[in-house]
Amino acid sequence: MTDVTETTETDLVVPDAVVDAVRGARRVLVLSGAGMSAESGVPTFRDAQTGLWEEFDASELATAEAFRLDPPFVWAWYAWRMQLVRGVEPNPGHRALAELAGLREVTISTQNVDDLHERAGSTVISHLHGSLFAPRCADCGTPYDATDNDEDAPT
Repeated sequence: MTDVTETTETDLVVPDAVVDAVRGARRVLVLSGAGMSAESGVPTFRDAQTGLWEEFDASELATAEAFRLDPPFVWAWYAWRMQLVRGVEPNPGHRALAELAGLREVTISTQNVDDLHERAGSTVISHLHGSLFAPRCADCGTPYDATDNDEDAPT
């Protein structure tokens, strides 16, 4: 059986080998994916029973071709996802990484598009799949800078 360290502030259980490795490290690289955000209630895409692609057809929603064929439909899908993500909070894992960055150099690269790492206080060097909250022009790549109250915002 692996020795574990139980934290008092959260329900996290961290294997002692991980605690020892982090304590001895000057720099920590974190690669995060769907599991990190799933703990906050963000649905994953590929989970066999509850994944978004079990309910929706990716080719109709998450491709450049889908956007060209029906921009309002694709924007509505992304607007729904933005609203969903705004309704969840960073979880203890997100907060633990933000706290760790106060003690070590922490570099985070994530596949997640939800910005929960940033909301927990972390700096993310790379969003491999972009961010729901940083849309760009499909033609020229110019960032779209709008507020939630912008009447011209895509919906």
